[in-house]
Amino acid sequence: MPVTGDIDSLIQNLNDALADAAKHDRGIDAAGRRLRKKLSEIAKTCKEIRAKIQDERGE
Repeated sequence: MPVTGDIDSLIQNLNDALADAAKHDRGIDAAGRRLRKKLSEIAKTCKEIRAKIQDERGE
């Protein structure tokens, strides 16, 4: 997948996290747990994209 597709996927994941962020702000604990999980997945994806870019740069 091209990097732009990866970034679009990240944007979608962040937009999906917004609903849980709003629920977390209202004090719903389960939303906080879901939000932490989504943010962990987003961080992992960011690292993968960064490594992909670095590998392409090194070629």
